[in-house]
Amino acid sequence: MSYRYINHLTAIDKATRTKPENIAFKVPADGKSGWRDITYEEFWDNVTQLAVYWLKRLDSFFLTGRERKAKVVGLWMTGETYTDVLHMFSLQRAGYCSRLTWTYIKDLDLVRSQFEEAGAKVVVCDTNCVQGWEQLDKAGIKVVPFLTYKEILELAGRFSSTVDLSVLPHLDWNGNGDDILFITQSSGSSSGRPKVIPFTRGWMDANAQKCQIDEQRTPVVLRNGSFCNAAQILRALRTFLYADCIVLTPKLGWEANELTNMIVQCNVTNIVLYPTLVDDILEKAKTSPLLAETLRTLRNITFVGGPLGARALENAKDTGVRIACEFGSTEVGLTMGFEHVLRGPRLLKLYRKFDYEFISFQDRNGANTKLYELVVLPTSPDCPVPTLRDPIDGKYHTKDLFEIVGDGYIFRGRTNDSFILANAALCDARYIEDRVAYLCHDLLSSFVVIGQGRPCPALLAEPRDESNITSITFRRTLLTRLEPLNSPKVMGYQHDRIKPEYVITLPKGSLPLSPGKGAVVRSKAELMFKETLDEVYAGGLTGRTT
Repeated sequence: MSYRYINHLTAIDKATRTKPENIAFKVPADGKSGWRDITYEEFWDNVTQLAVYWLKRLDSFFLTGRERKAKVVGLWMTGETYTDVLHMFSLQRAGYCSRLTWTYIKDLDLVRSQFEEAGAKVVVCDTNCVQGWEQLDKAGIKVVPFLTYKEILELAGRFSSTVDLSVLPHLDWNGNGDDILFITQSSGSSSGRPKVIPFTRGWMDANAQKCQIDEQRTPVVLRNGSFCNAAQILRALRTFLYADCIVLTPKLGWEANELTNMIVQCNVTNIVLYPTLVDDILEKAKTSPLLAETLRTLRNITFVGGPLGARALENAKDTGVRIACEFGSTEVGLTMGFEHVLRGPRLLKLYRKFDYEFISFQDRNGANTKLYELVVLPTSPDCPVPTLRDPIDGKYHTKDLFEIVGDGYIFRGRTNDSFILANAALCDARYIEDRVAYLCHDLLSSFVVIGQGRPCPALLAEPRDESNITSITFRRTLLTRLEPLNSPKVMGYQHDRIKPEYVITLPKGSLPLSPGKGAVVRSKAELMFKETLDEVYAGGLTGRTT
């Protein structure tokens, strides 16, 4: 059976019909160490049976019949377990549009507004993992608790011979490419507040077309985030398309022996993670020969969601670990990538030549650069919904900047990675941060360069060892490490250099981080520490705060 538009459900359906015994998920075994395998046949049975349950349970909250495809159901969960996955895809199989919200978001007003803006009349919620869900009930949004995995299995046992799957909608829903399958949000790392991102049937199909990989392999990849996030949703789409396997790890971030054992026990072939976690793995491999040897058996370690620092690339080269990159965004999905880097830089290549253009950064900002912004035309099948496009030209401006080298591209940050100083000079914050990471990786746990409208940039930094927050010796060591940043050979422009008095140390956990990626939100840091910066630039502080 072929479908006009490919998505997760059509991919799982095909995998179940052609390779039912393939392993879809490896999940932690209950009450003991090790892993339990879940085949595509078992997975699809669980999804379809739970979908029938949701039709019976939730349809009383909505109109009936064909209008089901416009019904939005909120889904508030960690997005990290097999039970979460079943709730997510069973609601979609039942014909509902899921508004996905991660329990990482603690602002209850923001959570409520997300569901209200999406028009969700009911929220299916993991009440054991969230606090304050009662406030949704008070706001007029009905909360329906999750079923436990035991309850889902009991349901499957009752439905095994009596369930009527004909009540479920056709997987193509008449092939309307504008149908919205999921609604999620961006990480908020650029603006400080997540943007609402609807995923349509046509958009999902476009991203399926980008997944051109070897169909003969059956790789096993680790979960790279929450199923509430675009990165994991798209990784799952690629996995299902080729009947591959995802290891649903109970956490992200492991000790060297934990990761080594998991790779061996689960026959992992690929690791796909955000740069901060890849950096941590490669750092541990430097002191763990067994982990380094195990990582060399992988096809590659792929970083997504941002650039990987120079130090991490050096560690990969030293340990012989192959590094790959998948580049994209929540709004567009995957756009380009490269594979298998051991030595030297590698150019990004477009996965598919959809309707893109690269416009000169200087045309939009007046800066004399050789950088180009990736822009997605409205005719491109992976262009996000009209509400996210530029209202003037109708295009989607990604804000991602590239240097064009032959038929490839080098990522050079985002338009908001630079800011304007008081003298109208453009400060390249991303470049400064890359150098700080290289020079001070063992001293600092998190940091950001800010200074919009200020005389010069400032560095806000959290010591890796919190006891160093008031240490004079630590500060001297830090400033000594940062001295190269004031060298004309490293920082060609005077305005890009950070003077010692503008290096501000903060307690751990002070800087605002985006969900998932763990990146510091620059715009939010500017607002949070405005008073501190005012004092520093006025000469009232010496560059240290608690």
